[in-house]
Amino acid sequence: MNIRLLIVCALLGSASLFVRAEDGPIWTHRAAQGAVVLTANPLGSESRIAFYGARGFPEATILPYAQACGFSFGMQNGSANKLTTRLADWHAVSADGKHVALRLPEAWDMEWVKSGVSEAARIAFRWAQFQSENTFEPGDWIMGMATLEVPPSGTFRLVARYRDDKGNHEIALDKLSCAKD
Repeated sequence: MNIRLLIVCALLGSASLFVRAEDGPIWTHRAAQGAVVLTANPLGSESRIAFYGARGFPEATILPYAQACGFSFGMQNGSANKLTTRLADWHAVSADGKHVALRLPEAWDMEWVKSGVSEAARIAFRWAQFQSENTFEPGDWIMGMATLEVPPSGTFRLVARYRDDKGNHEIALDKLSCAKD
């Protein structure tokens, strides 16, 4: 099992937030391109405030992140090829056709540095994020959180691009919406 996944589960405190023993991960959105699978669940603000508060973030500091349109993403490489992802290549397409970028974890981290958040809390934040760049060997998978720069209007499509030895590909998750809480 991927060491990062184990660390993320440990940071989350309980894998039961995502897994039922009888049927594995529970995802509200799932799409596949060949043997590559992308999954997503919208994340509410209260759960993110509690999660990061327990890791040393003052509520006022984590609030902008918690209120951003955020998701827990999972991605699995079931193919025979190594693949790479870059969150900078992913985007949402709103109902009115506007493209919305994902906010990279490094951009949030710069905010935490300016706000004086402890290094330990910032490490916990980084490890729980879907990383800006990933390399997946055959069989690898990862799970992590990510946010959009701005909330799209209405439901939207998320386009996730990746690359393997055969070129560039994309997976699209349709009918996503930000959590309402």
